Amino acid sequence: MSAWDLASFAGFAAAGVPPAYFARRLLATNRAFAGLSLLLAVALFVHSAFHVFRAIAGPGPGVEAVETVSAALVLAFALGYWLLRRRDSRGG
Repeated sequence: MSAWDLASFAGFAAAGVPPAYFARRLLATNRAFAGLSLLLAVALFVHSAFHVFRAIAGPGPGVEAVETVSAALVLAFALGYWLLRRRDSRGG
């Protein structure tokens, strides 16, 4: 595992901690945004795992599957955020 792989893993794992914390804190007051925060945290943690898998296993279908799941989670987060913001801006 190269220093770049390790730094990428650590960076994405660290980036997942704040949204996980926000998800926990928002659970009682705003469940919708807590869910979005949790989704973002999971996406970042999965992408962090992708960097480890790629460094250990090299290119292959398993590694690409983890990357695809990571991208799908980010897309789900973006769409969820967009829909939630749209709903909130209409006063709903």
